[in-house]
Amino acid sequence: MSDSEKKKGPRFGGDFSDSPTDKVKQWFDVINGFEYNGHDAIIAKILKLESVTYTPSSENPHDARTVFSFVVPEELCNIGGNLHGGAVALVFDIATSLTILPCAREGFWDGGNVSRNRPAPVGSTVFVESWVVHLGKRMGLTMGTMKLGSKDGKVCYTCEHGKATLGGSNM
Repeated sequence: MSDSEKKKGPRFGGDFSDSPTDKVKQWFDVINGFEYNGHDAIIAKILKLESVTYTPSSENPHDARTVFSFVVPEELCNIGGNLHGGAVALVFDIATSLTILPCAREGFWDGGNVSRNRPAPVGSTVFVESWVVHLGKRMGLTMGTMKLGSKDGKVCYTCEHGKATLGGSNM
């Protein structure tokens, strides 16, 4: 690995010919494959990939969706015993980023907004659904929801997440 590659950190998305699911799973393989203890390390341990769909069409060439689930651990809760708002943002950041991976291809390809509707208490199972709304050459928009209990449970959090790729300049 070159010095410039080391500075960029690990790349996710695998071989561009990988299946959409394999592109997402690679993030878990990389994060869980070594002694990583960063801020988001716990998410790789608790987040379970439920499904990945990628169904591009002429109307929506980047129609990608993911569903994850997790059981709320005490380490991510506030003093009231509910999922902390900062943890919500962290989960959405990772989930929406992973939802872009199925769209990745050679030469193609960060603010966020989180809304709280109801708490996710410690020990509750949460399903995280995210999807690509738009993906251009440099900018993208993803959205997500967290639902309690089951895939058709009550919505507890929502997000809109603007994404940017910092690829090389064309200047």
